[in-house]
Amino acid sequence: MSEEMKYGEKILKEFDVESDLEVWENKQTRDYVIKITLPEFCCLCPRSGYPDFATIYLEYIPNKLVVELKAIKLYINSFMNRNISHEDSINEIYSVLEKKLEPKFMKIVGDFNPRGNVHTVIEISSDLVVKKPAEEKEYAPRSRERSFSDKARERRSRGSRDDKFKKDDKPRRSSNKEGFRKISYADDKKPKVVKKDK
Repeated sequence: MSEEMKYGEKILKEFDVESDLEVWENKQTRDYVIKITLPEFCCLCPRSGYPDFATIYLEYIPNKLVVELKAIKLYINSFMNRNISHEDSINEIYSVLEKKLEPKFMKIVGDFNPRGNVHTVIEISSDLVVKKPAEEKEYAPRSRERSFSDKARERRSRGSRDDKFKKDDKPRRSSNKEGFRKISYADDKKPKVVKKDK
């Protein structure tokens, strides 16, 4: 004779996110932060079946809805008998709460207990946004977006360097006929040449 399932086990096994994850109306107009710590998270390794334990840290700024505390506790505990990885479990929790609450900001951290000498922390946040190349191009300086033909046309309109500086206009260095500067001596004295007798 099989043992009858306890009511808590039945609730966790049959937990349905759409109907059982209860949310309430946020009656406040100001922005404020809700921080929830859930230290009883447990799931099963999808490869070995060994249990993985973690503490879930939830932080969010509500919009129109807030999550009911007992409901989120049961939702977190419903992972107890599921074969799911660290990464997938935290991403699923984030996606479910983001869809349900549509918060102004949300951050979830899954701090898993070390197993096999490995400590894993999974963090997902609303402000972890990577700028796409298209967005970078949109804010790039306009000078970079000019085509080669535009630049060539601009050079032609300004004229070439040869038009501005001709050979006759270039400054010349002062020099004598031999092409060397004339050497001057103090007091107009010239050097004496001494001839040696052979």
